[in-house]
Amino acid sequence: MEVSLEFRSFGEWMAWRRDNAWAIDSQHIANIVADIRRGGLIDPLWGYIPPDKIDIGGANYREGLIAEGLNSRLRAVCLALVEEMLVKGPRLSVYASEWVSPFANVMRRFVAYQGSEYLPTPEDRAKHPEIRHEDVMATTFADGSFDAYITNEVLEHVPIVEAALLEANRILAPGGLFFGTFPMAYASARTVRKAELRDGQIVHLTEPEYHGNPIDPSGGSLVFNIPAWDILDQARNSGFPDPRIRFISSRRHGILGAEICGILLFLAQRK
Repeated sequence: MEVSLEFRSFGEWMAWRRDNAWAIDSQHIANIVADIRRGGLIDPLWGYIPPDKIDIGGANYREGLIAEGLNSRLRAVCLALVEEMLVKGPRLSVYASEWVSPFANVMRRFVAYQGSEYLPTPEDRAKHPEIRHEDVMATTFADGSFDAYITNEVLEHVPIVEAALLEANRILAPGGLFFGTFPMAYASARTVRKAELRDGQIVHLTEPEYHGNPIDPSGGSLVFNIPAWDILDQARNSGFPDPRIRFISSRRHGILGAEICGILLFLAQRK
């Protein structure tokens, strides 16, 4: 089954889920994985990848199903990127807030790519002089700099998501697309707040949670929030007229998750 549907509200998503039990059926997911083990998959950028070139480790298929450096959620991102390339041409000007990653290495092969990492202290920047530092809440790019802006597992680490959304709208060219993934609280209407900044100090609202950070492997990156469906309202308030969440489930491309049989991709286009 190949599914690509867009939702503009929590209510739309929940109504669809009620009528499509396969989307959260663990056996259905297992059957797709078994099929990929036998027949391989077609990567949106690289083309056919045989089974012996696919690393299927563990049951977290959102992060697993790795082929040519890309996992399931990144293939969903690349599928959207290919759509933009078909409309706007192959040499898109693309920004993503990652430089030290397999994804960044792949992007350099296919688009005009600008990457960065978050290096908050002078010591960090001195240690990595070859890497561009950017704060996604206040970048140094000029207005309208990019045709596309990709954010992979970043927004959950941003203290003020609205600031990052406003900045994304500013640095995109008219018609530019802001898109990517985050560990979404897909069954919740409201974002789960885990930490916040008060007078410049981090205040933990729940047990601290950290995700991997290639620049700081031992420390990781603090999770400030788990975005939910209210990110669509935040995006509208930040100047994006029609933000949506796209659900992509694809045996062909090897795009699926663990709890749900697909990837939820955030998309917001500048006017």
